[in-house]
Amino acid sequence: MIFLKQLFARYQRGPKCSMCSMGGVGSTALARHIGSISDKTVREHAFSPSVYDSYGQLKIGYMIGSPYNSVLSIFRRGYQQMHAKAMHANSGTQPAKLRGMSLEEYLERGVDEFFIERQFNNWVNNPDPKHPTIIIRYELLADNIDQILNFFDCDKSFAVKTRKSSWTDQPAHIKKGLEKIYGPLNEKIEALPGIKILLPRQLTTEHQLITSSIA
Repeated sequence: MIFLKQLFARYQRGPKCSMCSMGGVGSTALARHIGSISDKTVREHAFSPSVYDSYGQLKIGYMIGSPYNSVLSIFRRGYQQMHAKAMHANSGTQPAKLRGMSLEEYLERGVDEFFIERQFNNWVNNPDPKHPTIIIRYELLADNIDQILNFFDCDKSFAVKTRKSSWTDQPAHIKKGLEKIYGPLNEKIEALPGIKILLPRQLTTEHQLITSSIA
């Protein structure tokens, strides 16, 4: 991590931070803690990191988590239409009409209308990010919070709260519907470490040079 701090030195004079997420994964509190510029904007659920390409110095977090719990959270709060719009913003695709739709009706469609997997692939499989980006798994947030705060140069401690509800408490038909749509994505997410840092190619090259020079 000390090498990363050296590489990020150029970003430490008035850096901007942004937190993006798939929604329903408890990212809001952390986003406000680090001073995310995307709070309460459609950018907080950007379909792709390319949405931030016009920004200068910026460090970005992308938080993911159980898509099952995510979708349940979105419907529980009645955010399905608003979230669909946010997940499609600037993407060139149009959101489905989900206003007033129940969770059961949504699951019967059998389609990921939020395009969560598209967003996941765009962020996690980005071969050359323009900005230093940290991928964060919500379920492992507590285990990695110090490294995450360090990434954002945030010296204020953050109390991680554990989710109280779980998709496993849902009726069998709800669980089956969630797994049908989001099972493959859930497997991809669970295969990732608690945090994963993606660097622009220039910073990646400098990281390799620093590492090799002290080996």
